[in-house]
Parts: sequence; structure tokens; C-alpha cells
Amino acid sequence: MKKILTSALVCSVIIAATAFSCRASVVEKDEGYISVNASATKEVAPDQAQITVNIETSDKSLQKASEDNKIAAGKVYSSLKAILNTEKGDYIKTSNYSANPVYICTKDNKKVFDKYVVSNNVVVKTKNIDMVSKLVEKAIEYGATNVNDLQFLVADYDSACNQALAELTKKAYSQAFSIANSINSKIIGTKSISSTCNADNNQRPYYAMMAKSPADSNPLATQIESGKIKIYASIDASFYVK
Repeated sequence: MKKILTSALVCSVIIAATAFSCRASVVEKDEGYISVNASATKEVAPDQAQITVNIETSDKSLQKASEDNKIAAGKVYSSLKAILNTEKGDYIKTSNYSANPVYICTKDNKKVFDKYVVSNNVVVKTKNIDMVSKLVEKAIEYGATNVNDLQFLVADYDSACNQALAELTKKAYSQAFSIANSINSKIIGTKSISSTCNADNNQRPYYAMMAKSPADSNPLATQIESGKIKIYASIDASFYVK
């Protein structure tokens, strides 16, 4: 009976010692760190252009308005396809088509049918931004009602962002190293890094349609400035120091 009690006591001590050892091993040392921020704005030359033109027709007959729109759109498509380089990725497509009745109010506030309006939005994308002026002129010349939108884009957007972020990461580390050195410390590791990169999509290029003189064979002249696309990048980084 005594032997059994003794064994149980020894086992209890071993278990207790093991539990204590595990609790002691999870204690971590609190280390200091330095947080820095770096940001930059980079201008990139566009290498693509996207144009949205509208072809609008109207008539009291929906069939007539639709047929007129089909004819006008066909002319626009043909004229633009003739100067696009589809082998290099240029294309033209319909982005939206609608046919709606239009009503007017009479003097006695009655709603009276006026006509049907058929609208066809066509998107043109090209990798030759030098062709933009000619594309706009051809679209208007062959039946487009107006140019709804004109955007200049960067095809390799990720590459421009990656380059900017890589430069900012080096800058952030350099700043942290300088700060640590000034307080007789040194960087021993990276705590965290977060980054953002986006383009300014709110700006639109300047373009204007101007009538030429009657003697000129081309009734339209388009002045377009592509400008530069601004890319905004920033880095937030924290580094462990001791």
C-alpha cells in the first residue's frame, strides 16, 4: 500500500513540473519598432485610347427611327474599322442600344407622344493614340451624333505600379534605418508593410470639335491632347528595432 502511494506522489510532481515548464515557454519579449510612410506621384505616358461615340436617330415611327439608326451605325462601323488595326488589338463594339418614346406636355398639362429616339453607343479602342483625332473625325463625319467619352489608358498598369512601390519600399527602409541610427538602435526585422497604388481616372483629356472653312474638303478638325496619367502610390511600413 505504501509503494502505491509513493508512486502516485512522484507522478504528481512530474506532471506539475511539466505544466509549469509549458507556461513559462510562451512568454514573449516585447520589442520596439519604427513606423514610416512614403508616397509618390508618378506620371506615365498613355499607350491606349478608348472612345465612346453616340449615334442617335428619331422619328414618329419606331421602325423608321430604328432603320435610320442601323444605316448610320453601319456607316460609322465601316469607316472606323477601315482605319483600325485589329491585328494589334484594336476593336469596335456596341456598348449600349436603346429605343424610347418621347412625350411633350401641352399647355393644358396633357402628356402627348412626340417621337421615338433610338440611341446606339459605340466603343472604339486603339493602341495607336496618334489615330484618335482621325477616329473622332470619321465617326462624326459618317453619322455619329456626339463623342460621349474619351479616355487615355496605360496597358501595363501593374508594371508602373510595381516600379513605383519598389522605389517607395527602399525609401521607407532608408528612412527607418536613419531614424534607428539616430537613437543608437538598429533594424532587426520587418513588422508589417502595406501598400496602395491607383491611377487618377477622374481627369479627361481636352478635345474640341471645330468647323473648318467651306473651302476645306474635311468639314471637321479635332484637336486632342493626351497628356499624362498620374499614378499615386504609398507605402506604410513598420520595422523591429533593438
